[in-house]
Amino acid sequence: MIALNMDNSTRELYMGLDCSSKAVHSVWIDNTERLVAQCKWGSTKKNFEERFTDFGVDFWDSFSKIKVILNEVVTVKAAVEAAIYIQNPKATIAIASVSGLVRFACFMNGFDCEFVDNTKWKRDILGKGNASKLEIKEFAISKWGGDSFPEQDFADAACIALWKKRRNENEKS
Repeated sequence: MIALNMDNSTRELYMGLDCSSKAVHSVWIDNTERLVAQCKWGSTKKNFEERFTDFGVDFWDSFSKIKVILNEVVTVKAAVEAAIYIQNPKATIAIASVSGLVRFACFMNGFDCEFVDNTKWKRDILGKGNASKLEIKEFAISKWGGDSFPEQDFADAACIALWKKRRNENEKS
C-alpha cells in the first residue's frame, strides 16, 4: 500500500505513472513539487498474462483504497506515459494493455488522468525530447535528491508527475 507523506495544506497531488510489461511505477508530488510518495506494483512471473493479472489486481485494489484515504479532500491529477512503439509487437501490446488499465483505474476512482507521449514530457521537463535514461535520472536526482530513486522508472514517473503539475499550472494562467 502507498504511504502518502503530505501535510494538511496539500490540496492537489500530481501523480506520474510509468508502465512496463513487468510493473507500474508511480510517483506523487504536491503543489510545491515535493515528493510525497512512490509505489511500485510488479510481478516476477515469467508469462505476461500471469504478471498482468498479478500486479493489475494489486494496482486496482490499491487505487480504490487510496481514494478512500484521500476522502475527497485532495484533488489528484495524473499522467500516464503513453505506450511506446517497440520493434516487438507483442511487447508493444503488453505495455499498451498496462497503460490502458492504469488510466482506466484512475478514471474509475475519479482521478483526472491523461496519456502523455514520452518525447513530450522529456522535451517540456528536460528540454530534450530524446533525453536518455541517464539524463532523466541525473535531472531527478538534482531536483529531488540522490536517495529518492532506487529504480530508473521512479525517476521517469517523477518527471511525468512534474510535467502534469506544470501543465496544470499553465492551464490555470
